[in-house]
Amino acid sequence: MVQAPAIGRIFRNTGTLLRGKAVGGLLSLAYLGIAARSLGPQDMGVLVLAHAYAMGVAGILRFQSWQAVIRFGTPMIAAGDETGFRALLRYTIRIDLMTGAAAVVLAALGVPLAARFLHWTPDVARVVYVYCIAVPFLIAATPTGVLRLFDRFHVLSWQVVIMPALRFVGAASLWLVGGDVKAFIAVWIASAFFNGATLWFLGWKELKARGLMPSLRAPSPAPADRAWLPFMIKTNLSSSIDLVNGSLPVLIVGAVLGPAAASFLQISINATNLLAHPTNMLNQASYPELAQTAVTKGPRKMVTLAFRSILVAIGMAAPIVLVFLIFRDTVAEVIAGKQFLPAGPLIALMALCQPLRIASVVLDSAVLARGRAGASLAAQALGAIVHLGCLFLLMQGIGVIAAPIALILGRIAMVAILTLRTVAD
Repeated sequence: MVQAPAIGRIFRNTGTLLRGKAVGGLLSLAYLGIAARSLGPQDMGVLVLAHAYAMGVAGILRFQSWQAVIRFGTPMIAAGDETGFRALLRYTIRIDLMTGAAAVVLAALGVPLAARFLHWTPDVARVVYVYCIAVPFLIAATPTGVLRLFDRFHVLSWQVVIMPALRFVGAASLWLVGGDVKAFIAVWIASAFFNGATLWFLGWKELKARGLMPSLRAPSPAPADRAWLPFMIKTNLSSSIDLVNGSLPVLIVGAVLGPAAASFLQISINATNLLAHPTNMLNQASYPELAQTAVTKGPRKMVTLAFRSILVAIGMAAPIVLVFLIFRDTVAEVIAGKQFLPAGPLIALMALCQPLRIASVVLDSAVLARGRAGASLAAQALGAIVHLGCLFLLMQGIGVIAAPIALILGRIAMVAILTLRTVAD
């Protein structure tokens, strides 16, 4: 079977990433639980909303240049075109730097409006201004693409532990000394700075070792391909729309129902990240392999590989989904304490969404591997419209439980479109 080596590499690389992500996921649950017990639902919601705001701005401006590095860099490396690859890296790095600067300005300008809607005190708003400076460090896209392209998944597997480890140590220290919500936000800011800086260093080190580091000041060694910018614009729009599945619902719930409701939603998101993290790692590991298969063996083999990956991954996730469904209240209490028991039903529904998430991220990688960024954008847009529409329609009537229900409906719509575009000739 021609797919066997490829699917083996996908799950081997996924497993490599998961070794670090599993540690990071446990640390994330630990620091979240410490913060919840230290702050209570209301202040915990303020912390959650400050982080969601920074992540939201980063998501809007992040150009997903790592996907361009893999999409266009894979055939360059295969053909030995080092000059073209340096030109590509120069292009994506400059975009990362420009969007990072724009993100700081956008985030800072939006703080007064966000403070009004998200119930921030003036003291909290001042700390969020500092968070704005850290936003570019959440946009370290090019080095991520470099490390994935050159199969440095073992490096990424420990790098992903840095941010949760710093937050765990900081949260534990603040718990001991009785730190307030502003101190917790400061710890989140410091971890973002260090995490992004480390990723850029690792990417630079890999390129230098291979003699591929581009010059950002000298003229480009080769002309930019006219396909690069449209591809990155489309993937940026897709990732911005995907905020509907991440930070945006938390911000909307916080604005409409208050910080406590946002904290319940965030607890459910973090709890089910034990399933979402493997899915994200599967996406990161599958995209390079799917792109390589599309180039070397053709689109039909790539499509077969994508669907086999989905079936295997869903089969592996199914027992964990069942555990979350049965023990939802226990999970909420163990993570955050009895004050957060309202998160139990949210945890169950968020767990039910994970098989759909698995299908959507692998199918999205398959669509992008075929160069159909427009199809990815259309699927993201439809899913976002369904998700937001259902959230607004249901939230006033049934409260925060509307968030995971709307997410499920949006994912169903997205998977349907991606499936059609993946199998289309």
